[in-house]
Amino acid sequence: MIDESIKAANILIVDDQEANIDVLTGLLKKQGYTNIMTTIDPRDVIPLFESFKPDILLLDLAMPFLSGFEVMELLKEHIAQNTFFPILVLTADVTFEAKKRALSGGANDFLTKPFDLIEVGLRIQNLLYTSFLQKQLQNQNQILEQRVKERTSELEMQNIELIAAKEKAEASDRLKSSFISNISHEIRTPLNGILGFGQILSDVEIEAEERELYIKMLKSSSSRLINTITNFLDISLLTSGNQKVFRKEINASKIIQEVVKKYEDDCISKNNKLSVQAPTDDIEIKLVTDGEMVGKILNQLVDNAIKFTQQGNIQLGYQIIKDQIHFFVRDTGIGISAESQKLIFDNFVQEDNTVTRGYEGSGLGLSIAKKFVEFLDGQIWLESEKGKGSVFYFSLPCEKIAAPDSIQEIVPEQSTGSQQTLLIAEDNDINFKYYNLILKNEFIKILHAWNGVEAVDLSKHHPEIKLVMMDLKMPEMNGFEATRQIKAFRSDLPIIVVTAHSGSEDHQKAIDAGCDDVMIKPIKRELLISKLKEFGLLFK
Repeated sequence: MIDESIKAANILIVDDQEANIDVLTGLLKKQGYTNIMTTIDPRDVIPLFESFKPDILLLDLAMPFLSGFEVMELLKEHIAQNTFFPILVLTADVTFEAKKRALSGGANDFLTKPFDLIEVGLRIQNLLYTSFLQKQLQNQNQILEQRVKERTSELEMQNIELIAAKEKAEASDRLKSSFISNISHEIRTPLNGILGFGQILSDVEIEAEERELYIKMLKSSSSRLINTITNFLDISLLTSGNQKVFRKEINASKIIQEVVKKYEDDCISKNNKLSVQAPTDDIEIKLVTDGEMVGKILNQLVDNAIKFTQQGNIQLGYQIIKDQIHFFVRDTGIGISAESQKLIFDNFVQEDNTVTRGYEGSGLGLSIAKKFVEFLDGQIWLESEKGKGSVFYFSLPCEKIAAPDSIQEIVPEQSTGSQQTLLIAEDNDINFKYYNLILKNEFIKILHAWNGVEAVDLSKHHPEIKLVMMDLKMPEMNGFEATRQIKAFRSDLPIIVVTAHSGSEDHQKAIDAGCDDVMIKPIKRELLISKLKEFGLLFK
């Protein structure tokens, strides 16, 4: 009954940005709300308040004609006294002054953009739930004036529900505070390094040695920002239930080597020795799982080991125990106390979680690793002693198989022509200029398609094209459809998808469309050239 009433509530959204309205409307419809009214003009609020009679208002602050503060002031004349009318402010203004002014001006809750859709949904639900209970309580009070003794027990039940709603709202507030604090720190800190050193590097008078140091710092800040964004995207998919698992047979040793290659420089910079331990016998296994998730789990564990180890040893590897493969990451770092081990896989947790903690990071890494392992039907655990280091393990089901007699290595065909043609389908001019700058040389001729339609057309009329770099999100025709059409008339033409979509579902859709490999933006020069060499392109 309560849930049905909440889903039938009238919801009014006021925001001068159509994109924000579309996102909120999509979220509310997905969650089952049926009565939604929107406007980009704050001057419509009062007429809509009288005709639509909203049960809740989602309000932006910075708008033309009238600000959100002015809208709330006008509404005070139209809201009956002692009536609870929930207003949720959604704004890009992160200042304390804006929050204080909004909450004192009539708002019941306050969220800053960019916001987490899950949290927005919970806030709306909580406010509507509280509003419903407030109305119910008012009705009960009218009846209690005549039937005090008969309805005492019912009133007590209502009070219990109100307390539960209040506790739920307070818990949501604590989660929001932790989330905002972490994301603000972990995004603004590396951004400061990127922007700061980027500005310094524009000074042509910098010595070569200093320039090299600043570039190294800029790269470090960029990597930290990418890791932070990836973590928040991963945790959003996991907690929203939108994470998909795509299983296929994978090579455990290859994934470990890719992780080692990624973190070699980080270990060198901290004087850590990075090594691999794998079975030395000829046991062959069949491991069918989501290779991207396994790589992400190992990345999180190795990144965590490097973060908490100074001038020590880090070892990763695996061993086969019965019908399971046990991956492990061992370090000689600071270790974790027995009490903290119970909480270490929770969101936003480091053993030292104070403002003065000495280690960067969002506190999501181990939580993400644990959730990925559970998605893959595995288990994760650790062994650690304070001051002596830690070992993180996770196990996945696998199958032992007979070792093959021989393994034939497939070597990509190398072109012997004087020049090879590469087609880059990319609608972002800055991205294309970056690819063009690092790839163009005497061996390679680059063609550019601004969208999928042009990519298909160029592939038809230029048989000399040896490889296609395909973006997924493009106007007129996306990369999925362009890949399908190109493969229909040139099935042997290699297509590498280069995309900003990091989800496994998009990767699988790209593979299903016919692409030969997937690379995730941002892409480092060395990795891109290495990948193109695998497909036979020549470089200096």
